[in-house]
Amino acid sequence: MLVAPLGRMSGYLSGLVWSSASVLVLCSCGGGEGSPQQLLPPSDPAEIFFARDLSIDLADFERTSSGLYIQDLSEGAGTVARRTSRVWIEYVGWLPDGTVFDGNVGGTPYAIRLGGNEVIRGWNQGIVGMRRGGIRRLVVRPGLAYGSSRRGDIPPGSTLIFHIKLIDVD
Repeated sequence: MLVAPLGRMSGYLSGLVWSSASVLVLCSCGGGEGSPQQLLPPSDPAEIFFARDLSIDLADFERTSSGLYIQDLSEGAGTVARRTSRVWIEYVGWLPDGTVFDGNVGGTPYAIRLGGNEVIRGWNQGIVGMRRGGIRRLVVRPGLAYGSSRRGDIPPGSTLIFHIKLIDVD
């Protein structure tokens, strides 16, 4: 039978307790409010896998300097939306996995004033230049949407996809 002297065993147990406490402290750092840090998806849409049903090929989109992807499906022929225009739109919003998180197609057109804080920056940038009757798809990186914040059914760090029809411009 191996019996360690009490002094050595006490030192061993003391070291074990301090090592365990250090690991617990290190594991709990940085999560905020006792929760572990959440890993966010890539912020660059070019690094994301899009559900096949969305038919997203970023090569078919124009990428702006802010990282917004724009694809005109139909140009429209009416008045052009400007940076401070009031517009009425129909839209559907998807997550990259194909989940619909919002929309108003078939309902009352959604009225917004561009250029303010009414909508995400991706809409303020992506609707400008559309003509009445035009249809456009936007792929909006998190920094132009909700960033690392959760909004309803939209997880933190989400890239968002929108199909927008411009109904009217004032």
